Amino acid sequence: MTGAELVVEVLAAEGVSQVYGIPGTTIMDLLDALARQDRIRYLSVRHEQVAASLADGFSRASGELGVCVASRGPGATNLATAIGNAHDESVPLLALVGQVPGDIMGRAAFEELDVVSLFRPITKWCVEIGHAERIPELLQRAVRQAVTGRPGPVVVSLPLDVLKAEVEAEPQRRFRPGLPRPSARDAEAAAQVLAAAGRPAVIVGGGVRTGVCADGGARPGAAITELVERLDAAVVTTWARRDRFRNDHPNFLGVLGAGSFPVTDRAIGEADTVLALGCRFSEFSTKRWTLLSPGTRLVHVDIDPGELGKVYPPEVGLHADAELAVADVLTHLDEHKAGGSGWLAGLRESYAEERRFPSQTATEGVSSADLTTALAGTLDKHAAVLVVDAPSTGVWIQRYVDFTRPAGHYASAGGAMGWGFPAALGIQLARPEERVICLSGDGSFWMVAQDLETAVRENIPVVTVVANNFAYGNTRDRQRNAHESRYFGVFYDNPDLAAFARLHGAHGERVTSGEDLIPALERALASGRPAIVDVVQDRHEGLPPGVTPLRAR
Repeated sequence: MTGAELVVEVLAAEGVSQVYGIPGTTIMDLLDALARQDRIRYLSVRHEQVAASLADGFSRASGELGVCVASRGPGATNLATAIGNAHDESVPLLALVGQVPGDIMGRAAFEELDVVSLFRPITKWCVEIGHAERIPELLQRAVRQAVTGRPGPVVVSLPLDVLKAEVEAEPQRRFRPGLPRPSARDAEAAAQVLAAAGRPAVIVGGGVRTGVCADGGARPGAAITELVERLDAAVVTTWARRDRFRNDHPNFLGVLGAGSFPVTDRAIGEADTVLALGCRFSEFSTKRWTLLSPGTRLVHVDIDPGELGKVYPPEVGLHADAELAVADVLTHLDEHKAGGSGWLAGLRESYAEERRFPSQTATEGVSSADLTTALAGTLDKHAAVLVVDAPSTGVWIQRYVDFTRPAGHYASAGGAMGWGFPAALGIQLARPEERVICLSGDGSFWMVAQDLETAVRENIPVVTVVANNFAYGNTRDRQRNAHESRYFGVFYDNPDLAAFARLHGAHGERVTSGEDLIPALERALASGRPAIVDVVQDRHEGLPPGVTPLRAR
């Protein structure tokens, strides 16, 4: 077979079911090989960033590996934003990038680019395959790198002559290494520290695998819930990971990071012992690394040993999968005194008071309070999945919308605008029986709006709610707070997004008042088609009352 056909055989052997990309000269043989088989579905999109974000969303929601393809040069560079975002958020993803043939490489051939050097800083691994015979070895190693340990994106460069070459080879045996778990001695040491706590708190991070697994089931996080209850510990999640612990649990005290409640930060700052699960202590979640108090006893669990002690040196560090580590710690907890001191009761009262929903703000158009209320009710009624891009409205979701089932909420913690809409398409493809709603700002949506055509062509019925305030809202808010309201470069005009949707054959609704929003959402969901709900807001609508953006310094 050809090298391109062998690539397809390897992908199929590794369980890949979908590939997203844009045709280009150096990957035409690969696309031709995909066209002549029926095990892997290929979808063409309108921009390479969208292809990678689609693969990102598919990976998060399916438990499978999302795969994207792009040609050399500009095709490769267009992937970079989404690849970098997946790297920052530890999302498994495989990008196959076409390359000029080896016999002209290094001569500045048309659109030639050093793919490995470009992607090395923003991937878990990056490799160029120079001989077709090594496709099974290196491509299957790439897949394993992406999905095992701390997951992340991997890029494989495929020169054109390698794809065209005749080769006698076949895929290797597929295997996955097991998940690490702590030694009995380390698990007991962690149990001793936790049992001695008077004011215990648990930080549940993105490394807690409560999402959808490869078998299609969802991890319930039962061991973590049992440990929280045995210790009577306060529990919070890291920024943009609100669904990693049931929000209706009485010990849950909110989300760290941008817009966090004071009591959420207090729960960690006043704790005498903190258990951090799959948490890398990011800038936002730790208020620029000021959250933990000196003298706090720290037990840190992470599947990546490089995270242990990188920011806060732990008293006990466990290199392990979070769920397995907690299960092992529980086996030793009976040997030691456990249970809280009643400290949590006061925090619960403060949390109930601080998260009291603010009164409606008097603005033109639809307030963010109305938008949040409508989304919360719609999610509950339809058991829909909510995908949140990077709008200032996202802070409202982090504060006031509860999620009680795993894998019901996906949000961008990497900061890449334009992630939400294509990621929602990938999530919908991964979970076709569920309804998916995407909340995007107008600035983010316009970066990827061209792929509404993809959604219509491929019949991907995501409902995208655009918080349309005619502004780059997060930057506008920083100019208001840090630059004495000297607004520059943050306001613009938009056409009617509902008409834009209908022009593409999608369902379109434009909403200018809060009372019209729920009926519009219902009609969009009932249409069974890709839909845009254009929610017109005041140009200054943004963060909840009393919340200020983090200032750069």
